[in-house]
Amino acid sequence: MLRLFFALRPTMEQRVALTAQVAPFIAGAQPAPAENIHATLCFIGAVEPENLDRLRSAAAGVRGRCGTLGFDTLEDWEKPKILCATASRESESASALASAIGKAVVDVGFSPDIKPFRAHLTLARKFRRDLSVEYPQPLMPPTIVNFSEFVLMESRRGEWGSIYSAVDCWPLYGPLYD
Repeated sequence: MLRLFFALRPTMEQRVALTAQVAPFIAGAQPAPAENIHATLCFIGAVEPENLDRLRSAAAGVRGRCGTLGFDTLEDWEKPKILCATASRESESASALASAIGKAVVDVGFSPDIKPFRAHLTLARKFRRDLSVEYPQPLMPPTIVNFSEFVLMESRRGEWGSIYSAVDCWPLYGPLYD
């Protein structure tokens, strides 16, 4: 079985910069590898390999608009024990894209985990708050992600945690700024 989800990804340069930027905050936590940093649009879950083409076909029919996400806040989410970068301003195009992908995959018989889109990038897991640092706090400088495609990602368990890799991607159209 393949464990799949759709996502938006910052450039590799942005992902590397983010990991360096938050390194001082995550002592004792498990930093997210730069290759893994993404904003989940729609989590599909377990998919049999023979159903991958049906999922790709559904994604190919999604028409979304290019846009931006401005990650400008660091938050610690206590229950999943993660440190993440969040966007204080929602992206209409990213939210619409997440909804369109969810609808498309449901229409072809998948049962994704449908949740309202909330833009965030997980930067560390097993995170315990340093009581001398107050959250949320500004992410300085903010990371502005311009997205012109969405990606189907696979999650595999590795020796040191999850490893994410791109399976396929699809272009978006229209204006780049929300």
